[in-house]
Amino acid sequence: MAQKPTILTTTLWDFPSQQYGDEQQGDKNYKGATPAYILWNLLQRYTKPKDLVIDPMAGSGTTLDVARDLGRRALGYDLQPTRPDIFRCDARKLPLQDEKASFVFIDPPYSTHLEYSDDPRCVGKLDAQNRDYYEAMELVIAEIDRILRPGRYMALYVSDSFQKGRPFCPIGFDLFEIMRKRFEPVDIIAVTRRNKNLEKGNWHAAAVEGNYFLRGFNYLFIMRKPDAARDRRGPKEVAEPRIPNPESAIRHQNPRTEERPGRPAGQRNIGPGRAPGRRPGGFKPSGRKPER
Repeated sequence: MAQKPTILTTTLWDFPSQQYGDEQQGDKNYKGATPAYILWNLLQRYTKPKDLVIDPMAGSGTTLDVARDLGRRALGYDLQPTRPDIFRCDARKLPLQDEKASFVFIDPPYSTHLEYSDDPRCVGKLDAQNRDYYEAMELVIAEIDRILRPGRYMALYVSDSFQKGRPFCPIGFDLFEIMRKRFEPVDIIAVTRRNKNLEKGNWHAAAVEGNYFLRGFNYLFIMRKPDAARDRRGPKEVAEPRIPNPESAIRHQNPRTEERPGRPAGQRNIGPGRAPGRRPGGFKPSGRKPER
């Protein structure tokens, strides 16, 4: 039996297996399967029973199984469904009303490293060396923003991309910048990768010989949707200081000694309907000389 999950308290996560406990969460043989421990920790922290959890790229259904195990409602979508409770759908256009989700988790393709589907719309067919990949993911992230309730959380699990002889693609940083346009950062977790290829000695020998690095971790970005529209306008613009009219500044300092055009300099402005020597409110003057 795989080790039971526990709440993790640091930003470095490492798991002994893809699944936990006696039950099955997703398919451990599915290429690119998300570790169930990740979903367990996220849902324990950011959801409560009966909350609606959405996975727009559900894969083998790990999110659905963990959510239901914890008493959450769950919906999964994918262009290539692997089981009946996952609906066939493009993550760029989800059949869900605005602001219905309590939590959204997504584990998107990391460039073209794996073959997920024959569907030409599949984001996994877009190379991260090209702008098309990021434009597609920007639409996916916009859709997550649309369906997520204000004040609630989403998480994105992703790795950078490197292929020998080609430029390095910092997918994590690029997607993080896209998400920051819509969401507030909560934290960034580094999750140790347990890819079977990383256990192959020849892979490590080739990395030393070629002077490059193998991907040893994935990013887990945790983001929060602002509570209301007012939180999403960004920092308030600071208005330029208003330079007051000199005359109005004098009136503001001492309105009772205002100089008006056509009135001899130094003569007090007592205002209309006010008798000389009387103060507003009908009180008698105190006998003190008026301040000048």
